Amino acid sequence: MSNQRTSPVHLAAAAPLGVWLRLVRENGGVARPYRRRLARVMLTSAALSPLRLAERVLFGRRVARTEVHPSPIFVHGFARTGTTHVHNLLAHDPGLGFPTTLQASTAPMFLSVRDWLEPLIAKRLPTTRPMDSVAVSPSLPQEEEVALACMTHLSPVHGVSFPNRMREITDRFGSMRLTARELAQWKRAYLHVLRTATLAAEGRRLVLKSPANLGRTALLRSLFPDAKFVFLMRNPYVVYLSNLRLYRALLPAYAMTDYDWDEVAAAVRRNFAGMMGRYLRDRAAIPLSNLVEVRFEDVEADPLGELERIYHRLRLPGWERARKPIAAYAASVAGYKKNRYRIDERVVRVVDRDWGFAVKAWGYPPPSAAGRDGDEG
Repeated sequence: MSNQRTSPVHLAAAAPLGVWLRLVRENGGVARPYRRRLARVMLTSAALSPLRLAERVLFGRRVARTEVHPSPIFVHGFARTGTTHVHNLLAHDPGLGFPTTLQASTAPMFLSVRDWLEPLIAKRLPTTRPMDSVAVSPSLPQEEEVALACMTHLSPVHGVSFPNRMREITDRFGSMRLTARELAQWKRAYLHVLRTATLAAEGRRLVLKSPANLGRTALLRSLFPDAKFVFLMRNPYVVYLSNLRLYRALLPAYAMTDYDWDEVAAAVRRNFAGMMGRYLRDRAAIPLSNLVEVRFEDVEADPLGELERIYHRLRLPGWERARKPIAAYAASVAGYKKNRYRIDERVVRVVDRDWGFAVKAWGYPPPSAAGRDGDEG
């Protein structure tokens, strides 16, 4: 399938040229219709080289000396399970820090450019995300995985650029199937992203959200033994359809290869099954005071009640201080209109076949009749 849509800036355009050259080489090159897109990315990356150098010279040592809070909070869940909403709620706690959209999109030079680039970025960013109309702003929380993709080739985010290898990419990074050298490189890049966010947040404890982290629970705990996890579960039938919508929005904007849509959908199902299975195994090792599992539907119905439960279960300080700004944010998005989906017999059959273990684990009944509507937030 070849279905291009113009995108002003590739989400990983700030990555060094070496990262892009390696991605192109390892993923079999770029198809002819997409070479102009690759050329724009390469030109952008080359133009940013002096800024990346300035970042290393001006801030390299400060970042390396920065200590990340030993107990970061990970908002844990597969893509489209409501992690963005919960991340945004928690980010309104004035005692917490987080990577911003500006940091994520300019990761290799963020500290050098943040003061003057944010107004320029704000003018070019869309006001909402294409898949769900959630607000976008340079200062809002963002997945640290986007920042990681701008630092290294070792990120599943690059699957949207090379969807012809979506299954291989999601399999590899969903299970972190890396060599010892690659794993060491990944850890260095990941900790650099977190140290930079900590420095920008003036040392505050980080609240982080990346769907890719779901397959890294044990690895994250090896880096941060006292990490806190807020796991989001959601109706799997809706999650599946919402993921398909996500890729229909992203691939026309960022793909550099043709792709088979059925194979992309199959990769989504396989990735969910693999990462969710690993999480269900890994969660047994997490202390009870470091893990809380939350239904997204309950957060929708009672955001303050669920956030208070999260704070108490994880023994997080500062709820009384955080309650008012979190409540104000929750009220500001109370009128958000979700996408709606038709959950037909085929969707029920596919989800029950590939994700039935998750349906049973969290007690989500299948739609009572084919064709039932489903909400997505």
